[in-house]
Amino acid sequence: KIRYARTALMHCEQLPGILKNWHKPPRGHERGVTTRGALSAMNEWAVDNVKARLNREMREFAPQLELPPEDMLEEYLLGIRLKDNIERMKTMMPTYWDIMDSLSCTPLQKKRRKTKDHEPRIFISGTILHYNRSQRRCRYQKFLSIYLKSCGLAAKANDTTHLFGFTMSQKWVYAGIVELSDRYIFFGGHDNLNIPFRIYEMRNDHQNHFDNGTCGTIYIVKDPTAVAPNRIAYMAQRAAGCQNPITARDVFQHEIAATPRIRENHIYLIKKLLLMHPAFEDWEHRTHPLFSRPDPVQQLPTGKAHATCQYMLDTVHMEEASQEGNRKVLQEWLRQVDLDGERALREPFLDRLIVWIGDQLTTTRIRSVKRDRAFDMVHRQRFEQFFEIFGWFHTQLNEEMTIRKQHYGTSENLGLKHAFNNMGRKSLHAAATVQGTFHYNFCSTLKHTAEARFRDIWATVGKAKDVADLMLATPYTLHDLAVKIFEDFASTGALEKLCKRPRAEQDDLLIQGVMFCRDVLNYLNFDDAMATGDVGRIELMLPRLLFRFHGSGSHNYTHELLEIMQGLWREWPDDLKSFLMRYCWLANTTGRENGFLAYDMVQEHNVRDIKVSLLAVFLHVSCAHNYITGDIWDYIKKISASIPTQRKLKDHVEREFNHFRRGKSHTSPEHESDVVKLQGKYHEANAHVYKPGRH
Repeated sequence: KIRYARTALMHCEQLPGILKNWHKPPRGHERGVTTRGALSAMNEWAVDNVKARLNREMREFAPQLELPPEDMLEEYLLGIRLKDNIERMKTMMPTYWDIMDSLSCTPLQKKRRKTKDHEPRIFISGTILHYNRSQRRCRYQKFLSIYLKSCGLAAKANDTTHLFGFTMSQKWVYAGIVELSDRYIFFGGHDNLNIPFRIYEMRNDHQNHFDNGTCGTIYIVKDPTAVAPNRIAYMAQRAAGCQNPITARDVFQHEIAATPRIRENHIYLIKKLLLMHPAFEDWEHRTHPLFSRPDPVQQLPTGKAHATCQYMLDTVHMEEASQEGNRKVLQEWLRQVDLDGERALREPFLDRLIVWIGDQLTTTRIRSVKRDRAFDMVHRQRFEQFFEIFGWFHTQLNEEMTIRKQHYGTSENLGLKHAFNNMGRKSLHAAATVQGTFHYNFCSTLKHTAEARFRDIWATVGKAKDVADLMLATPYTLHDLAVKIFEDFASTGALEKLCKRPRAEQDDLLIQGVMFCRDVLNYLNFDDAMATGDVGRIELMLPRLLFRFHGSGSHNYTHELLEIMQGLWREWPDDLKSFLMRYCWLANTTGRENGFLAYDMVQEHNVRDIKVSLLAVFLHVSCAHNYITGDIWDYIKKISASIPTQRKLKDHVEREFNHFRRGKSHTSPEHESDVVKLQGKYHEANAHVYKPGRH
């Protein structure tokens, strides 16, 4: 009977009330008797029971926070999802979560609360307690340590966060980053950093001046199928290729083989310029297959998984314009990536070739350094681990300068000077320069000029009063017109046909227009290939770029293009050629389509962010208060490594909190009025109508 009564008591509805009365008996008012009940005993029992439950929950949840050293891969770190782990902790540690949830706010606050912003704090508190029990439960500590290090967290600050169990130790942080770098192939590049120092209180040793430094960037190849180029194989192939240099015949043969694909893309660009007319925005045949982009020759992949990953090195107060300066800079980069000691003698770095990207001056200086150190005994002293290659952005800049030099002309012969005046681009009359906004302004002006010229040609060939009248034509008719425009107004064949006429019958104005249309199509094709990531098309354009640079007297880039052709066709092993074209020619920092750009342009963006975005206020304050130059360079060195992360964080905050107010970039002003005005000038001058004897 006692057993049955006990069982009934354990399952009865009154048991919670009985226990509550045991814990705190009802008070006897005005009787002078104080009842203690079982308060102390039940408190001790409750605490012991809660401790036991919490210990059991901690043991069950522990495997969720373990991250062995062999799993220190980026995919594991990036696979951490805070929301999923919070829900998992709620399920596997309900007692802990209920207690912490009640402690995090009062009952009144809990009723008013509409968000769950306290949950990450409860979760992080739990991870800190787990880490205090065992350093193996360090998944979030490692995750946060790498993140904060990439944000430029100072060593002392890291020691403080480690003391609170929030991150790993500073020693582990360095070891963890080295571990990450060992698992991935990387290449790099650098560019000069010119800082103007403005002094507001001048002294003999405190004057306005420019100072030079160098900022470098490491690019990580995360593709698991990537094969690092081998230094030994490259040296052997290069030795054999040097005995068989390319000839003019080889260049012309490659140009002939590339002509059909280039012709196809030029006809597509002519049709694209027609579709840019406002009247064709809602044209029913706009998506017709005849107006689609030709198949790429070798297309780079897109998507977030293929976005370029970059890490900036510490900016150094070393100039890189001279040969000796480049030697010191290269040694400094090796030191920063820990490849100047024993680590460089271990696999996989012993025979690895490190691709290094820069402008034409940088590649020339690195070659000079390697040539002068060619007789040193150790390959590291000869800098053979570096493979220098120029970037396509500066190549495009040089191409723009040659086009401006060739087609500037006068207002009378409808050259670029005429276009600059009519479109109000007065700044482009000055000498071309790589500094400032020349590239952007000239590139946009060149595209607008091409659009105006080809609109006039479309109206002339189509025998229409206005380009909008061509909407009535079928896609097949417009395609045939585009082919005719290319053959008669934008090809070398059309130019030769006009030039072969007797001098008295030649039309110089039309000859100049056909030559410009041919050259601008080559420029637009090269620009389109870079933007879309078609590295195969860039390779097809190499002979034409060589012809342009050689004909314009640009000897430095003529030499660079000959070097790259010799490498592609003679000296580079297949693994090196594939690695360069796949990973080192074009970058895509977002992973989006049509978001590709040259690596030297990426480096220019990093230089810009250091000089403008982050240093404007600091330089003003430092110079006003007579800070010495070394202090500023020390500051630049500290903050440079966090530039890519700060840029991503800035974009993230703008997307999350400011998307409804203002966009990321300025809105481009409408250029239609400029194009219409320039097209009218070409139409009035009959620029694309043959008139014998017009000189």
